[in-house]
Amino acid sequence: MSLSAGSTSCVYIRDKDNAWIPAEVVSESSGNISVRINHKFDDLENCSPGELRDVKLKDYEGGVLPLQNLDNDTGNLIECSDMVDLPFLHEAAILYNLKIRHKEGKPYTRTGDIVIAVNPYQWMNQLYSDETRYLYADKLIWTQTKEDAKSLVEPHVYETSSLSYRGLAVDGMDQSVLVSGESGAGKTETVKILMNHLASVQNMASGNESDGEVNDIVKRVRDSNPLLEAFGNAKTTRNDNSSRFGKYIQLQFDAEDPRQAAFSGRSVPSCILAGSKCSTYLLEKSRVVSHEEGERAFHIFYQILGAPQSERENLWKEGLGDATEESFRYVGYTDTHEIEGKSDGERFYETVSALDLIGVNSDSLHTLLRAMCIVLQLGNLVFDKDPENDENSTITSSEELSKLARLMGVDEDDISKALTIRTMVARNETYKVPLNKSSAEDSCDAFAKEIYSQSFDWLVRTINSATCAEDNYIVEKNEKAPSKFGMIGLLDIFGFESFKVNRFEQLCINYANEKLQQKFTIDIFRSVQAEYEYEGIELGDIQFEDNAGVLDLVEGRMGIIAVLNEECVRPRGNDISFVSKVNAMNKDSESLTQSRLFRDNEFGVHHYAGPVKYDATNFVKKNTDVVPQDLLQCACKSTNSLVRIELKASADRKAAAAESSSSRGGRRGGSLVSQTVCTKFKGDLGSLMTNIGTTRSRYIRCLKPNTKKQPYLMQHNSSVEQLRCAGVVAAVTISRSAFPNRLDLETALERFSCLTNSQQKHSMATGDINTRLEKLLDPLLKDLETKKEGNILKGYVCGKTRIYFRAGALEFLESQRISSMGSWATEIQRRIRGFVALAKFISLRSSAIKVQAVARSYAKQRLFHRSRRALISIQNWVRGINCRAALDTLRKNTNASKIQSYWRMVKAVSSLAEYRVAAVIIQSQLRGARQRPIYRAALAESIEESKFENQLKSLQRKLEEAEKRRIEAEKKRLEAEKRAAEAPEKIVVVHKEVPSRSNSAAYQQLVTQNDTEAQELIKRQQKQIDDQYQLLEQQRKDQDERDNQQMLVAKQQQTLMDESGKMLEYLRKEVFKLRSQNSQLRTDFDLLKENNKRLMDANASAGASFAALNQHSKGLNKTNSKLKTELQKNKQQVTKMNLTQIELKEELKMKQATYISEVHTRLQYQKTMQKIVEGIQERCPDENLVEDILALSDDCESDYMNGPTGMVSAPSPAKQVTSIFSSMASPAASMGADESLERSTSISGRFMSFFGGTKEPEAPAMKTIQDKPQLANLQSFGGSFSEA
Repeated sequence: MSLSAGSTSCVYIRDKDNAWIPAEVVSESSGNISVRINHKFDDLENCSPGELRDVKLKDYEGGVLPLQNLDNDTGNLIECSDMVDLPFLHEAAILYNLKIRHKEGKPYTRTGDIVIAVNPYQWMNQLYSDETRYLYADKLIWTQTKEDAKSLVEPHVYETSSLSYRGLAVDGMDQSVLVSGESGAGKTETVKILMNHLASVQNMASGNESDGEVNDIVKRVRDSNPLLEAFGNAKTTRNDNSSRFGKYIQLQFDAEDPRQAAFSGRSVPSCILAGSKCSTYLLEKSRVVSHEEGERAFHIFYQILGAPQSERENLWKEGLGDATEESFRYVGYTDTHEIEGKSDGERFYETVSALDLIGVNSDSLHTLLRAMCIVLQLGNLVFDKDPENDENSTITSSEELSKLARLMGVDEDDISKALTIRTMVARNETYKVPLNKSSAEDSCDAFAKEIYSQSFDWLVRTINSATCAEDNYIVEKNEKAPSKFGMIGLLDIFGFESFKVNRFEQLCINYANEKLQQKFTIDIFRSVQAEYEYEGIELGDIQFEDNAGVLDLVEGRMGIIAVLNEECVRPRGNDISFVSKVNAMNKDSESLTQSRLFRDNEFGVHHYAGPVKYDATNFVKKNTDVVPQDLLQCACKSTNSLVRIELKASADRKAAAAESSSSRGGRRGGSLVSQTVCTKFKGDLGSLMTNIGTTRSRYIRCLKPNTKKQPYLMQHNSSVEQLRCAGVVAAVTISRSAFPNRLDLETALERFSCLTNSQQKHSMATGDINTRLEKLLDPLLKDLETKKEGNILKGYVCGKTRIYFRAGALEFLESQRISSMGSWATEIQRRIRGFVALAKFISLRSSAIKVQAVARSYAKQRLFHRSRRALISIQNWVRGINCRAALDTLRKNTNASKIQSYWRMVKAVSSLAEYRVAAVIIQSQLRGARQRPIYRAALAESIEESKFENQLKSLQRKLEEAEKRRIEAEKKRLEAEKRAAEAPEKIVVVHKEVPSRSNSAAYQQLVTQNDTEAQELIKRQQKQIDDQYQLLEQQRKDQDERDNQQMLVAKQQQTLMDESGKMLEYLRKEVFKLRSQNSQLRTDFDLLKENNKRLMDANASAGASFAALNQHSKGLNKTNSKLKTELQKNKQQVTKMNLTQIELKEELKMKQATYISEVHTRLQYQKTMQKIVEGIQERCPDENLVEDILALSDDCESDYMNGPTGMVSAPSPAKQVTSIFSSMASPAASMGADESLERSTSISGRFMSFFGGTKEPEAPAMKTIQDKPQLANLQSFGGSFSEA
């Protein structure tokens, strides 16, 4: 474009804050242009009208500034409903045309076959009224016209739905409408508007409602979309009702045969909505477990929590009774409780009604919503490191785990193991690996996401089952069911995304948009081709950007998906290795961007909408998306049929896919590749594109005008970015690649006729309009003609209805027109200046006359005002004197009244103070008289209680000392007797332990051989010691008879001791309840430690067992010689133990009186408890409280009678000691002794659990206790009783 120094032209210039702003060229010099900003918009930032700026032409394409589309009459920007009609069609022109229409309340604009829908952020009744729907259906479907039907109506989504309906009905070709845009642009609402219009078109044609069955189908189809919104939509920072999944809704129509319609006299066959099918893509499962601040999870969670109290309690009383959003970690706090004017509670009823419409009610509804509760409850589980091993994890929130177990109908232990332990299979061997805290939390989140995902898929299948035409459409009796249904598909899919951090989800979304952009580009090329053919213009070369390179980079043989799948199969595949392989294998691809500034886990892709940098963190993990077998097994145990069946079915489908892949002879890891998210999405996307490819595609591009959600406001930068991402700019580039500008023939002739002289005007007076334009433009554009292959290419081409200009031609004509207009403007200005000067002289003369008259009037007015002011001053002075005298009298009266009122107040206050002091003294004396008897009684009771406590402590201390002495005496005796039988018992222990450590046949054979040899040696040596042992046995029998007599007395004394222990146990019952839970946890941990320690000890001792057998055989000969000496020593020790036992019995008799008094105290306590219970029954008005107290009293009594120290189940220590002595004296009674020792161990364990845990024996005594288990049990019992 060439501009003279004094010429002006209206253009657009780039601006960092507003993308493009209007300006007017002031001057031009050596590639630089000075412009003045001239706009009439009040929402542009940091640019004021009249501001001068310098612009470099090299920064613009072709070195030319884009021109404004101005109206010749008004000088304002032209507003076109179809932007194809704009003379200058470029990015800036599109932006400002949309901006003007948006401000005028016109959200829809057309660009050829593309409808651009700008979100108005308000509902416009006139746009969606019944009259409007009927108008578009009548003009575009039922009315026959030779001209373009779209020119008869304004752009609207009803235009797209009407043309789709007509294309299906008249042309018999399936249709598809592709709706795209970023979150908050209005895609979901647009799809709902399209569905409602398509569902009602046939009713408009017939003029009445269809029958009830069809109405039910239509209602299901209409309500299925809001139902998907409840489970698939969520609030984001961009949109309160954002779809977090893509969907392709196929509306099925029963299309009438055109021949039948023609026979009936209808030009347009009828199409009755028969049903619908829905396919979903890429549900954002991560939103189930986490969302950004200011956002929300899926709507269904808030609808459940917002339901009435009765509904929540009926669903899950334990967890939802008093629950709020903050009660569940996955939901959290939110300040949004209304979506599009309706509360979550209201939408809950709408969701339940919609579910009922598709057959989900009663039990199935209850099952679905409880599955959602399971997802919520999984988020409340708290994991922590195992205290014993930081690499392991445990669930610390036992209460939440119990709720989840009851909700799922699965045992707590099964859930805990499934979440904290992973079962691994390697070479037909299965082993379990504990998970650390982080892995366990990820496992819990994965379980929740899988349950929600499978529930969502089940809901989609249920909707399809309830709405599909094959199962639900019923034809009339006389009609034949259609063999095939016509289809209009509505694709609501996520738009191109580019954020600060782009992850796996953005790669999948942008990959889908690349496939759709390829289809869009091909369709636009075909529309341009059809336009040129209609105008009679040769097509020539049309250049446009082909995104085949990007698609090859993503889905090619060595592309991103293939490399990612390969990395998922590799045993140690990771994200960094994936990025490295992508860069190495695709280094020659122009679509892959690499930079030294990228980190190891980052790579870039140059998409059609611009370059995007991806962060590959967790790409491998997200692509695998395999639910562990432990979680699937846990789900299969659930009583919730939806969770149990759907997760099992999902696992079976994946297993079948893996088996199918393996059976086809795929490469190693093919079964895993077939299960990846990318592979599944690629297959679904390919199927989608195949289905769309068989249809006539139409496009609706939704734009989000601003982030503030305000009507009539458009932010330029974000809008331009959306236009690029939506492919609108690319469509314009394709349509204007050969001829960037176009004008109607009449407009071009009228606009540029000013560039001719009188002679040319005379020659242009005759001929058709094409001839006249050629005579006008040939001399003007002579310099722009070029030669190509021997042919001369003019700067323009005339079609049937329009004239098309090549690059630079229209700009040159506009500059020449501006120069011509400038010369004409100069002459007009000369004549106007003369007229203005004459009018100014006449005006000055009349003004002078008026000024003189005003001056005279002003002088007279000044004299009058001066006299009036003097008179007013005298009047004010007289009135002031009178008012001051009246004021003085009023002040005196007021002060006297204040003094009187103050004196009366002082007297009343002093009387009140005296009365108050007297009342306080009387009240204190009265309260003291009432409280002193109560205090004295409480003091006496406290003294008695302290005495009773001191007596109990003294008694306990004496019992401990007596018990310790008795146990030491018995221990010495048992040790002496144990030595005699030590050798045979060791042999038995070895024979019991060795077989349990190995399953090897050779190992068993060797052990059996050693056992046989050892038994033969024992038999030979046993004969030698039989005679000596018989003598010892006779002595033991005599001693047993004496012991039995003594034990009868000890038994009675022990009974008293038990009753004393019962009383102590009851007094400490509350402490026991508080410690029991903690003790149980400690016991579990101790058991785990002990099992691990035993395994390690067993492994260490397994190798030494064979040597021990041989050494033991050799040691038998030496043992025989020592037995005689030990027998003599044992006799002496038995005698000493008898003397010690006699002393102990004497001491127990002395304690008998004390025990009897304690028994009486116990009886008195029971009577007191009975009185308390009876008093509560008589005086307490609350029946529920009385029942709870009675139940608590019964539980206390039953726990006491049957608990660790109860009378029923606990054997006395005296009986246990007697059984131990009997077993020591008689080898034949060893089995009875073992059972008695087990009972002793049980009693000791209960004593130790009550008093805080077991007391570990000291290291020196460990060997003796291990060799002699009977003494170990006895020592454990004695130690626990002494602690009590």
